[in-house]
Amino acid sequence: MSYPNIFRRCFGPQRFSYLFPAQSRLFNSHAQRPFSLSNPRIQSFSGPTIKAIGLSGLGIGLSVYLQPSIKCEQSSVSLYELGFGTVAGICAGVFIKKGAKTIAFFLGGVFVLLQYLGSFSLLRVDWGRVGQRFESLFYTKDAQGNKKAPTIWTAWLWLVDFLTADFQPRASFLAGLGLGLRIG
Repeated sequence: MSYPNIFRRCFGPQRFSYLFPAQSRLFNSHAQRPFSLSNPRIQSFSGPTIKAIGLSGLGIGLSVYLQPSIKCEQSSVSLYELGFGTVAGICAGVFIKKGAKTIAFFLGGVFVLLQYLGSFSLLRVDWGRVGQRFESLFYTKDAQGNKKAPTIWTAWLWLVDFLTADFQPRASFLAGLGLGLRIG
């Protein structure tokens, strides 16, 4: 449907001919088509209804535009800190994800190389001692003295505590970190 048909339907033939004189001559000829729409919901709107909707939208828009702005003397939320925390978190997340891939690639390559050299008896690796070193570095002891293996949750908590130590915008940093890990 063209704009002249919509205006003709909404404003009536007198106002339509005033707004669009060239189109008015075309539609006032003997070959005038009756106005019809394929959507039955639009057919239920009358001219005054559409006028009321348009005027109320105009009124709401003007009231929002002309209302006085609210200014706080001191806000506890700083847009700079939120933005900086988010950007720092995204960068840290991308760095961690790319770094973890690089470290995994490097350690995997070292393991394959050690196994390859061990298969030719050029090198002997004491995997038991390597396991004990790993346990001494990463395992923790509970109150009873039992060793607890590291979990992904404890590693995540250690990483978050490490990265957000003495960092004020912690929440926005964590949101950015999650996003950085996702997109990295």
